[in-house]
Amino acid sequence: MDPLVIQGFGLAAYAVNMVGFSTKRDQLFRGLLFVSGSLFCIHYVLMGAYVAGANLGINGVRSFVSLRFKGYTWFGIFAVIQTIMSVMVYEGLIDLLPWTASLMSGFALFCLSGIQMRIAMFSCALTWMVNALIVGSWGGSLNDITNATLLAITIYRMKSATEREAGQAAL
Repeated sequence: MDPLVIQGFGLAAYAVNMVGFSTKRDQLFRGLLFVSGSLFCIHYVLMGAYVAGANLGINGVRSFVSLRFKGYTWFGIFAVIQTIMSVMVYEGLIDLLPWTASLMSGFALFCLSGIQMRIAMFSCALTWMVNALIVGSWGGSLNDITNATLLAITIYRMKSATEREAGQAAL
């Protein structure tokens, strides 16, 4: 397949993620993660980064499931699935990056909300960014740099709004 088409999948996923990571609405955030995760799955598999692709495919489904279900049990189920799939296609140490990032984001989606969820997703974005730069993914690199930036801004906005509300309540 044409390398530009492969990179196009990553850039399309990047565009969807830009919208998702800039929203303050948890449900919309998770829904858009489903779409972008699916596109990134295709992108990374076509690039030959199979652990990243497998984890992103599972992440897409996981984001969709997290729209309705929460808790440590659901996190545990997906952590086991991701670990098994990662072991099955593991090729080297770089494959630990997408696995680790996927576990972080899974915990965030099933067990956290609000600012705490976004702080965990910020750590996840930095881990994915290292992976994307190593494997040469244009969309992945742009996505994770942008995600980290948007998450930092969104965390700041949410924290500022909480502080404003607390200040108004004190009046």
